[in-house]
Amino acid sequence: MNERELTVRALNQLEFHTGLVATLIDSGYLDNRSSSNAHIQFDNSNAKLVAQLKRWSDDKGANAAIEQVCAAAAGQAKILISDYINDELGARLRAAKVNYLDKVGNAYLDVSPIFVLIEGKVPKESFLSDKTAKLFTETGLKVICALLTNDNLLNANYRTIADHANVSMGTIGWVLRELKDQEFTCKEYQTCTWKNKSKLIETWVAEYPKLRIKHQFGVYYSQNPRWWQTFDFAKYEAVLGGELAVLNQAQTNNKKPREGLIYINKSQRRHLTRDMRLIMPEHVGNNKFAKIEIRSKFWGKTQNLDFLMNSTHPFITYADLMDSWDPINMELAKQIADKYLTND
Repeated sequence: MNERELTVRALNQLEFHTGLVATLIDSGYLDNRSSSNAHIQFDNSNAKLVAQLKRWSDDKGANAAIEQVCAAAAGQAKILISDYINDELGARLRAAKVNYLDKVGNAYLDVSPIFVLIEGKVPKESFLSDKTAKLFTETGLKVICALLTNDNLLNANYRTIADHANVSMGTIGWVLRELKDQEFTCKEYQTCTWKNKSKLIETWVAEYPKLRIKHQFGVYYSQNPRWWQTFDFAKYEAVLGGELAVLNQAQTNNKKPREGLIYINKSQRRHLTRDMRLIMPEHVGNNKFAKIEIRSKFWGKTQNLDFLMNSTHPFITYADLMDSWDPINMELAKQIADKYLTND
């Protein structure tokens, strides 16, 4: 199915479920490239929505899509058209104020006087092959993260890789085989090297929510808006993630992050929430307390690098920033990628 067929299918699904009819303007963008020089206008609305296409099945993932569509035509209403937009992705797009349609029938339109929300529809076909899905399970994600964040680990023994990935040694072999079979790595003169590394990073980040959800302790609030400046990292064996990791590395104390993110060992959770006097969301009310999310460390041993002092590895920081879907955080993520994440 090409881009023109995808657009027509999505618009037909919308018309079938709601009766809304759309007009496609400047449709020269419907070729083999995803661009944003087309507009869609719906009956009963004067607004023209800047259209962006994204093929989940053969592109680099949802995080890249949100970055592109938010950057396109700043100040104008936008609409994303895709093969399939699941409920979690839909919620994130709605939070970013991005309208969307897919060929399955899921839709979100908030264009005065039109409001449409259709979710929960699932495609008959799978967009990830069984092999790809197997590689990007929780275990696969952990192993890949360890390999990408530790120099020379790709050629280490299974025990060393398992210690860094915080997984059993028996899982290492199949992950390494899948990486080779899917052409993310190759072997030359008995040495394994990366191949399509940038694509692997993009795919890992797109699948990262699977790992993040598994290790999420909860969201709390602090009455101290600058709690991290006096936080005892050593006591709780904790590190900062996301936006705070960037501020911590830059040693910038005059900026106030919108949200905090702490990674700790599971055994430290109760001590940390008690000592910091953190408040549960239901007790916050209308008070403007600092939001703090707490997660368990999903990695094992880490590489001893100077920039890791009290912060997550740049690769994990990058994933957390991209996963936030916040335009400002995405710009920070780009800076991290340019500085720390090497290409193929």
